[in-house]
Amino acid sequence: MTTTQNTPTKRRRRVNRAGLPMVAYLRVSTTGQAASGLGLDDQAAALTAWATGFGVQIAATHQDASTRAAGSAAARPGLQAALAEIREGRAAGLAASKIDRLGSGSDVVALAEEAKRDGWRLVVLDVGLDTATPAGMLVLGVLASVAAFERERIGERNAAWKHQARIRGTHRGAHAADRKIADRIIRRREKGESYRAIAAALTAAGTSTARGGAWLPASVRSVEITRRREIAAQAGA
Repeated sequence: MTTTQNTPTKRRRRVNRAGLPMVAYLRVSTTGQAASGLGLDDQAAALTAWATGFGVQIAATHQDASTRAAGSAAARPGLQAALAEIREGRAAGLAASKIDRLGSGSDVVALAEEAKRDGWRLVVLDVGLDTATPAGMLVLGVLASVAAFERERIGERNAAWKHQARIRGTHRGAHAADRKIADRIIRRREKGESYRAIAAALTAAGTSTARGGAWLPASVRSVEITRRREIAAQAGA
C-alpha cells in the first residue's frame, strides 16, 4: 500500500528586523492623478508626518500609478517591489496612508496576516491599523470581519443573479452546450443511459462540444447538471 504524505506549506524565513527602516507605498488610480502629482504628494506628506512624529525611518518609497484596471494587489508592480524588500529582509515593514491604496479589505487582511506570521509591521494611517500595537491589532480584527461579511454578501448577490439568469434562460456560461443538445442529454439520461454511452453517441454522431472537442462522460454530466438547474429555477419562478 502506498502512503501519501502531505507536503508542508513553505513558510518564509523569519528574520530579525530590529533597526531596519520601513518602506512606504503610494498609489493613484488614473493617469490624470499621476500627472498632477496631487494624490501622490498628499499620501507622501501624510506618511512623512507620521514617520517624523513616531521616529520611524522610511528608506524607500514605491508607487503605482494608473492602476484602476490592475485588478488585485498582486498585479501592482510598485506594491510587489515594496513587499519584496520586506520579504528579503531589507525592511521592517510597509506603511500606506489610506487603506484603499493597498487594495480591497481582503487584500489588506491578507497582508496583515502575512506581517504577523513573518514578523514585519504593516501600518495604514487612515484606519489606525498597526500590527505592532494592540490597538492596531484590534482594528485588524474589525477589518477581517468586514471583509468576511463583504465576501458573503458578494456570494449572495452572485447566487441571486445566477438564479434569475437561469429563470430567464441566459445563465449558460461561455462554453455551455446548446440547449437542444442539453435537453437531448436529459432525455437520454431519463431513459437510463450512462454518461459514457451518451458521450460516445454524441461523438459518433459528429456532435462536438461547445469548445469543439469530443465528448467525455464528465462533460455530459456537467451539461446535465447545468440544464437541470435551469429547468428547476424556471419551474419555481
